[in-house]
Amino acid sequence: MGLGDTLRKAMDKIQGAGAIDKETVKEVVKEIQRALIGSNVDPTTVFAVSKKIEEKAFEEPKGGMSQREHIVKVTYDALVEILGGEKTPKDPKKILLCGLFGAGKTTAAGKLGLYYKKRGKKVGVIAADTFRPAAYEQLQTNAKTAGVDFFGIKGEKSAAKVVREGVKKFKGHDLIICDSAGRSGLDEELVSEIQEIDKALGAEEKWLIIGADMGSLAKKQAQAFHKAVGVNGVIITRMDGSSKGGGALVACNETGSSVYFISTGEKVDDFEGFDGDRYLSRIMGYGDLQGLLEKAKEIEMENINPEEIMKGNFNFKIFYEQLKATKKMGSLGKVAGMLGFGAKIPKEAMEMGQEKMESFKIIIDSMTEQERLEPDLLNRSRIERIARGAGKDDKEIRELIKQFKKMKKMFKKFRGMNEKSMKTMGEQDLGKMMQQFQGKKAMKKKFRLK
Repeated sequence: MGLGDTLRKAMDKIQGAGAIDKETVKEVVKEIQRALIGSNVDPTTVFAVSKKIEEKAFEEPKGGMSQREHIVKVTYDALVEILGGEKTPKDPKKILLCGLFGAGKTTAAGKLGLYYKKRGKKVGVIAADTFRPAAYEQLQTNAKTAGVDFFGIKGEKSAAKVVREGVKKFKGHDLIICDSAGRSGLDEELVSEIQEIDKALGAEEKWLIIGADMGSLAKKQAQAFHKAVGVNGVIITRMDGSSKGGGALVACNETGSSVYFISTGEKVDDFEGFDGDRYLSRIMGYGDLQGLLEKAKEIEMENINPEEIMKGNFNFKIFYEQLKATKKMGSLGKVAGMLGFGAKIPKEAMEMGQEKMESFKIIIDSMTEQERLEPDLLNRSRIERIARGAGKDDKEIRELIKQFKKMKKMFKKFRGMNEKSMKTMGEQDLGKMMQQFQGKKAMKKKFRLK
């Protein structure tokens, strides 16, 4: 069970309790402690959060909230606080990426380049890692995949020289991202090299790349890099593959070094700006509609409207557009998760292999426009005609229909519900509170908080 599931379980204890008393709060706090320690959050931080929740739990509720709602809010806010809020860097011109061996600097450089390219920036990346033999080729490949400009001097040993030439090359660019070499530890040689690169680059942003598997140890590393080279931001990589990601996020936030981005997968666009509120909402199953809309906008999916899906207007045309965009956006399960009900959809309805999805696309291509918009039209004769046109067996057409109906059935359960109340369908008392978790402004307006 991951961090989000365990925290959600703790919240469910509040919802399911017949009466809210000190014992109930203690049980909830114990669940939260287990969740945070399991995610490698430093015990000192865990107990500080516990104390804050216990102290505030029985304060007078504000804005007409019930005691139950108040405790949920206190708990949620305490968790967001240790994760850190949204901290977007101010229009950077030059970014220096640094870190130890294996942190994922070169991969992050490509992902970061794509992120800013999608936002209209002309981006250039410089290969200043002259220590690792394969670094030049790796960054060159990553830059090509991201569609950003690349500069390096193959075989050159002076990183500072590479950077000086790169800055000249990218004089007309909006943003320069500079990769740098790592070491097994932050030694004098690495510090000296980063300082020389920084002098040649003149970067206003120096970001540390840390793997999520560092967990709470990320705090010491961030502090050391900040002291040595003035690091003022952090990118956490491999968030999808480590149970210690929460610990790394909390640890970096405690140093005062803003966590700007997190890397969530192997694809070049598995990369997103970090916002503690939205991150917590998503991993706990409350959704992140804003994140979904941003993702859809990034890949120009004009034909997929999340609001229409939420209303239950889900047809083969929408299904097809999602299949087309899967390589860029992720599975239907990922979309459902961002809408806040991924856990409620049968696993088999979400886990379709790439080959199967390609097959489904071919089948939908063989449908008429009317059939795509009105799936109920698919009777036996139409299925046979579609199968002939697609070069498929009738059985495959029926498999597509079966998968589609499972998705449609789940989406229909949310018909008539707004984007906020969708997060907590079926949870009456907790639902009123969780409606507000989509954003801070909505929460403040609902509960009339200052």
